[in-house]
Amino acid sequence: MGDQNHKSNPEHSSMQSKMEVEPGLLIINAYINKLSPNLEKAQSEINEVVDKQKSLISDMLNENQELSNLLNESEVQNMFVSIKYCHGQLTELKKKLMCLHKKTVALERRANLLRVAKQKEALQREHLKESLLIREQELISKQN
Repeated sequence: MGDQNHKSNPEHSSMQSKMEVEPGLLIINAYINKLSPNLEKAQSEINEVVDKQKSLISDMLNENQELSNLLNESEVQNMFVSIKYCHGQLTELKKKLMCLHKKTVALERRANLLRVAKQKEALQREHLKESLLIREQELISKQN
């Protein structure tokens, strides 16, 4: 009978379940209390990073909008067209200068070859004059 009273008594049943649950709750509460400062710190750091990220995204969107507005202005468009045209002219000028340089180098080589050839020719004329003069002198000396 004592067992039946024990089981059928709601107060006793509630008390027993509290006793069984309380040690588990105490362990869980202790574990939560131990981790709580770290979790709160991590949560605040995450919130800080998210706030910074939102701020950076907002700044980037504003800068993109400003850049888009600038690029749409006709004055900027005209400036880019002018820059492209000038770049093309500079490229053509560079090509022409390279071609002129090649021609100049070729002409300098040719001039050097002509100068060397003229020097050889002048030297040969001098040798011919000397040999003719020597021959003349030999002929004159033979006649005498």
